[in-house]
Amino acid sequence: MPANKESIEGDVLKKRHSKIALRLAIFFSCLLLLDFIIVSLIYSLEDWIAILIFSLLFIAPGYFANGGMVIVGGGKPIDGGKMWKDGRRIFGDHKTWKGLIKGPLFIGIPISIVIFLIFLILWPSIMEIQVTAAEMGQYKIYTDLNIYEYYFIGGPFPLGFLLLIVRIIICSYSAAVGDLIGSFLKRRFNIESGAPFWVVDQLDFAIFAIIFTSIPAFIFPTLFLILDVNILIFIIILTPSVSIIANTIAYIIGIKDVPW
Repeated sequence: MPANKESIEGDVLKKRHSKIALRLAIFFSCLLLLDFIIVSLIYSLEDWIAILIFSLLFIAPGYFANGGMVIVGGGKPIDGGKMWKDGRRIFGDHKTWKGLIKGPLFIGIPISIVIFLIFLILWPSIMEIQVTAAEMGQYKIYTDLNIYEYYFIGGPFPLGFLLLIVRIIICSYSAAVGDLIGSFLKRRFNIESGAPFWVVDQLDFAIFAIIFTSIPAFIFPTLFLILDVNILIFIIILTPSVSIIANTIAYIIGIKDVPW
């Protein structure tokens, strides 16, 4: 294919994806606003803020691990260069053993533990704020202090914090596996490595993190909390929103060359 024709097709593809990115950014912005309005009207603003905080605390190890895979990745690809039965790579060169193992181990898990250790130190002050707010009737959903304790420090110390570490490890590695599965699906749809696989690229790791981190709650319901529907919905909206909106804005103002 002539270089100029290749360049023209690349520009056309970039423009098409730019339009998709902008539409998705607007769509997810509206979803976030709609979630805020519905929860605030039906319950309270404080409940929506609690949902935001709980969602971030729950999924944060997955976010860190997913980003960490890029930072510490490289080296031998997991699929060893092998092809699937459709003639395309199983995962691709960018999915490596170093990224899969070291992303959670060196980034996701330690950063999360440090953050939660800070919350453990601050817990008496956090607890006092929540008790006062609950007594003032600011919350309609999250009135039980045990819920705050679970998301902030895992539960009564020291057992609760040990269980929190288990949750962090599961969330970090399941996010890494989810990213790998997303790459597998991307190859099956014949999407080039580095090209956008809209929404799936932004949600694959979070979906797996939610599924696997929730499993202990069904096996040990007295030790782990089942993720409630408000938090589940918010994570599914928030995760692609952050990535798509941020990248689209960065592209519009010229910080990035592509909107993904």
